[in-house]
Formats: sequence, C-alpha cells, structure tokens
Amino acid sequence: MFKPHVFPNQVPNIVILLQAIYQQVFTKAYLKTIAVILAIVLIGLPTVDDYGLSVDEPTEIAMLRRNLELVTEDKHIPGDLRFFGTFFNLTAEGVFQVKQYLTNAGDYNPLNYKTQAEDEQAKIEALAARVEVKHYVTFFFSLITYAAVACLVGILAGWNYAWFGAMSLAFLPQFWGHSFFNPKDPPFAAIFTLTTLAGAYLINYYLRSDKEIKPGFNRATLYTALFGILVGILSGIRIGGFLVLSFILIAYFLLAFNQKATRKQYINFVGLYLIICLSWFASNTIWYPAFWSNPIGGFLETINYLSGHLLRIKVLFAGEEIFIQNVPRHYLITWMGMTIPLIFQIGFLLGIGLILAKYKKLSNLQKTTAILVFCQVVCLPLIAIIKNSPIYDGMRHFLFTLPGIAVFTATAAIWIYRQLPKKNLKIIAVTFIVIVYSAIAAEMIALHPYQYIYFNRISGGLPAAHGRYDTEYWGLSLREGIEWINQQNTPPNTTVLVNGFLYSAQLYAAPNLNLIDYQKTQATTLPKPFYYLAWSRWNAPEKLPQCKIIHQVTRQQTPLTTIKYCQ
Repeated sequence: MFKPHVFPNQVPNIVILLQAIYQQVFTKAYLKTIAVILAIVLIGLPTVDDYGLSVDEPTEIAMLRRNLELVTEDKHIPGDLRFFGTFFNLTAEGVFQVKQYLTNAGDYNPLNYKTQAEDEQAKIEALAARVEVKHYVTFFFSLITYAAVACLVGILAGWNYAWFGAMSLAFLPQFWGHSFFNPKDPPFAAIFTLTTLAGAYLINYYLRSDKEIKPGFNRATLYTALFGILVGILSGIRIGGFLVLSFILIAYFLLAFNQKATRKQYINFVGLYLIICLSWFASNTIWYPAFWSNPIGGFLETINYLSGHLLRIKVLFAGEEIFIQNVPRHYLITWMGMTIPLIFQIGFLLGIGLILAKYKKLSNLQKTTAILVFCQVVCLPLIAIIKNSPIYDGMRHFLFTLPGIAVFTATAAIWIYRQLPKKNLKIIAVTFIVIVYSAIAAEMIALHPYQYIYFNRISGGLPAAHGRYDTEYWGLSLREGIEWINQQNTPPNTTVLVNGFLYSAQLYAAPNLNLIDYQKTQATTLPKPFYYLAWSRWNAPEKLPQCKIIHQVTRQQTPLTTIKYCQ
C-alpha cells in the first residue's frame, strides 16, 4: 500500500488535512452516523468466528430442508415446523447458496439436502458450513438496527446527534452478544425497529395538511403496500410482529384526534389501513409454508400455540427450577432489571418523562416516532405479563425492546446535554457518559464471546446470578470446553460424554474424539476412562459426582462449562 513520506516541514499540512477530515466527517450528521456504524463493523466483524453453536441454530437451519421436502411431497408439516417463520432462515440460506455457487461453481448442487440428512458426517459438515455463513448474516442484519436507532434518535433529538443512538445500542451487552449467532431475536429486533421507523414516516405522510392522502393508483398506496409487506416480513420471523398493525392504529388516531382530522381523512385512512392489512397478510403467508393451504387457519393455530407454549422445560429463577408455564408474572421485569445496565433503565424513564413534558412542542413526526417506539418497548412485554405467558432464556425473546430503550436513553441524554447552560457542565456530562460506557465496555470485553450473560452491578453481577438464574443458557461455551479437550493429546477414539446440546461441541471436536450424548447414554455402563463435558443448565455440572473436575470455562470467576475426567 502506498504511504506518503512525512517530513518536519509538512506538519502544518497534516494539521490542515486533519482539520479538513474533521470538517467533512464530524460536522455532517450522516457521516458521523456512518463513521459510528463503520466502527461497530470493524470491532464486531473480526469476532464473528469466536461465537459457537447455539441450541436453536440446527433446528432453524434444518427447518428449511424439512419444509422443502414436505411441501414438494405434499405432506403435512408437523410440530413446531408449522410455527416457525422462514424469512431470516431463507435469507441466510440464500447467502450460503450464493457463496457455494461462487466457490464451487463446477460442482454446485443446491438441493443436496438428502445426502446430508442420511450421513452423519455429511450432516455435521453441512451444518458447520451454514453456521459459519449464518453468523455473518446475523451480524450484518444487526446493523439494520443500529442504523434505524440512529434515524429514530435523529428524528427526536436532531440529526447531528443521530450517531449517539447507534453508539448507545452497542453498549447494551444483551443486544451485542446475541447479534452474532442468535437465529431469531436480533433479526426480529432489526426488522421491528425498521418497521417502527417506516411507520413513523408513513403516519406523518398520512397526516399532511397540504394534500389529500387517499387510496388509489398513487404514491400513497405504494408506500402503504410496501409498509404492509415490511410488517409481513417482521411477522415472517416471529408471528407476534403482526401486532405492529395495532400500533399504527394507536399512533394514527392519537395524532389525528389531536390535530382534529376531518371525517374524510378518517375514511381515507381506513382504506389505506385495509391495504396495509392485505399486503401484510399476503407477505406473512409467503414465509409460512404450513399456511399455504389454509392461511387464516394456520395463522390462528400459530397464535394459539405460541400464546400457550407447550415446551416442557424448566428455568432457573431465584434459585428454583420452574416449568416455563409456571413462571411468575414478574419473571420478565426481574430479568430486564438485572440484565439492562442501570444507565439505560434510568435513561428510558427520563426519556419518557422528557417526551411527555415536551410533547405539545414536538412535530407530528416526532410524536409518531415517540408513540411507536414506546409501543415497541412496552406493549408486547405487557401482553406477556398480563397473560402470564410461558417465558424462558431470560429476556432474549424480548430483545426487540432494547433498541427502543437505547432510543429513549440517547434522546434524554442529548436533550439534557443541549440544555446545560455552561461549557464546564457539558464537559462533566460527556465525561460521565464516557466513564459509564467504558465500564460497560470493560465488562463486555471480559465476558467475550458471552456478552449475553451480562448481569448489571446493582444485581450483583454474574457471580451473584450463578446458581440462582440461568446464565449460559445457549451452550456456546461447550465449544471452548471441547477445544480445551482437543489440546490434551488424547489417544484415538477418546470418549467425551456431552451433557448439553451435542452439536455445540461436535462441530468443534478433534477427529480423534468420540462424542456421545448424555441424554441417550447410560453413563454408568460407559467404559472408562472418559471425559464428561457439561453445560451449566439443569444441574448438569453436578452429575457424575464420582468424577474429578479438571477444567472449567469461566468468565468473571463463574463456571459456564465444566469438564470432568472419569476413570
């Protein structure tokens, strides 16, 4: 790469160059936001391969193959396969197939699923190849969220400060940690936040006073149909996304009533809203093969299933193992209180308070944005709490609330900063944010690549949660555990008994290891010696007490995966 020579008499020129760069990048709102998102990419991209395989990923990947087989054979789609939206999985598989074509064009077969399904080694290799690609796709999908949060903050607090919204979201450990491997929740959060942004602009467009907005062969109908398709994509990841349709009603009628909309405007909106619903329904149906023969019945069946989840697993909550159908109503609130940094909890409440105080002075676009962001954060969790829905894995199913919390926190911080009368006070405010964010960043670095197990300091941190709450529920640390065993110079065909999700270890195991599933094996009859690799869920580390603990994968002095040697 060409590098210019620098001589002492050129120093003033360098200063001028740096000033020019500053003026071009850091004085233009959109360039500042791009710079922050680029920084997120440069930090996150090199770490994508650090994340192991989560429990849900093989199911999400195999779902496409199973749906394809059953649809082409005109067979009934059984079980949970009926209730999984395919949009993100299909997107990731599409990227994988493109990569395969570009790298293996002469030997490319996009439908070699059958061979992979019948041979265990082929299945593992196919899974590993797809996981590698899917993790990158997941991370790049998360960038949609950063950009959307920046835009929402720009609307509420000024475009010159939009970058601070994107930066703030990166300091939410739960969001950052899940953004590299979680096959559903980050993509859902990304499209949800994008839908909130698009919905704010759409309603603002409907409320224009200079022109009649009505259905027909016009721009309004096009925008409306595109928005409905976007909501369909959202519910095509998780079916609960359809509730955004009710958020649009709430926001429109609140603002229309406030500005005394005419009867004709209400009638026009009803027509446009019907277009939203129809385009949503068509888009949503595409992503659920089980709906194709009966779209309405399939949708209702899915809603009924998910509202009373039948999965029979237990969660660890306040020191007790509880079936997910019996979790207390405060389960979600407790988890959010323990795992969201305190500054964001305070910032969210401050943001709501300041928006209410300034509400009359806000523009229609700002009001719509505030209402929709509030709905994104509050409505679905409130429904889950009221219905006492089955919840598990902490708050990860509600990861979509974090972008909205970042929006309100950033907005509150910006508004307060702009109101400070003296430069010294502004310096103190900036210093405070830098210190707090740096402390969060230090913990995220210490937890890497398990940022999703972050617990805030007011809850006692990760050590206080150990043994009382689920911590490493995804099983990613099994990778680090099996990689430690890989380095022990074990003889050929050494047995490793895995208590956890088998593939989470198998994908990273050395060829000389023979991995066996604890759930399918009678451990007492297993020939010794062997290794016992256990994740942290469901008392797995306490099994086989006669075996000696020889290693533990830990973060902040807290065990995540335990390795025992049985001889």
